[in-house]
Amino acid sequence: MSPTPDRSRAIVLMLGAAVLFGTTGTAQALGPSGMNPLSVGAVRQFSGGLILALIGLVALLRRRGARVAPVPGQLGWVLLGGCSIMAFQATFFAGTSANGVSVGTVIALGSSPLFAGAFEWLAGSRPARSWLFATAIAVAGLALLSGVLGSAHALHPGEVLLSLVAGAAYAGYAFATGTLLRRGMPALMATSAVLGTSGLIAACVLPFVDVGWLAQPRGLAMAAWLGPVTVVASYLLMGTALRTLSAATAVTLGLAEPITAATLGVVVLHESLAPAQWIGLAAVLAGVLIAGLAEAVRRPTADPLSSVC
Repeated sequence: MSPTPDRSRAIVLMLGAAVLFGTTGTAQALGPSGMNPLSVGAVRQFSGGLILALIGLVALLRRRGARVAPVPGQLGWVLLGGCSIMAFQATFFAGTSANGVSVGTVIALGSSPLFAGAFEWLAGSRPARSWLFATAIAVAGLALLSGVLGSAHALHPGEVLLSLVAGAAYAGYAFATGTLLRRGMPALMATSAVLGTSGLIAACVLPFVDVGWLAQPRGLAMAAWLGPVTVVASYLLMGTALRTLSAATAVTLGLAEPITAATLGVVVLHESLAPAQWIGLAAVLAGVLIAGLAEAVRRPTADPLSSVC
């Protein structure tokens, strides 16, 4: 079966979003030293959410004469998506701080496709076996790439739970946004509403974190990249892709993010990877490619998610 144009385009858009997401760590590494990761996440989410909210408002005003059909339960899904993004920001950084960067990243990013698949299964959509196979390969590769298998860090249930919540939150955002899109909300409106909500939540966090690094040229340059590029551009790409892709497939394709981060680490930051990590990088890439190819040729089916309350 040949690839369908709509699915191929959605796959490319999601991979583009993942690549932009993957620049976040390098941007932070090139920024000022001693920054609180939570403050960086709050500034990133606030600035990106504000820009998207303004874009959405302008688009809504331009469509003032057109009748926009309400999406059933849209407020609840928007709140779920916005809260999920901020929950991901908080628990991901807390999880990497408690478990170590490598362990926390593997648990959070590795569990997110599984949570997305579980959410869709509960909604009546059974993930394909090809997705399970591709996700297993990618998650195993992620474990190798992160170096977690050689870590001597002792794991504690409470700390692991933080990273698992981060994985569930990321999957929750994808599921909530995908539901809005499948119920007829335009991609720009859905993305701006959800990210605007997360921006409001981030605004409540800003007074309690140190953002003095914004006064430094490198800090300002970093913020200028993180907000417009890794939030506005990346989430618009992801939102458009979710019109066609399932949340589970989108989140698995999103594992191109650590591929980008590792590649930039080697090329830009002059980091080195052990042989096992190169094997892991290749495995993640293989899993993402398998997921993408399987989705591109998948036969369209009825979407049970459109009836989720």
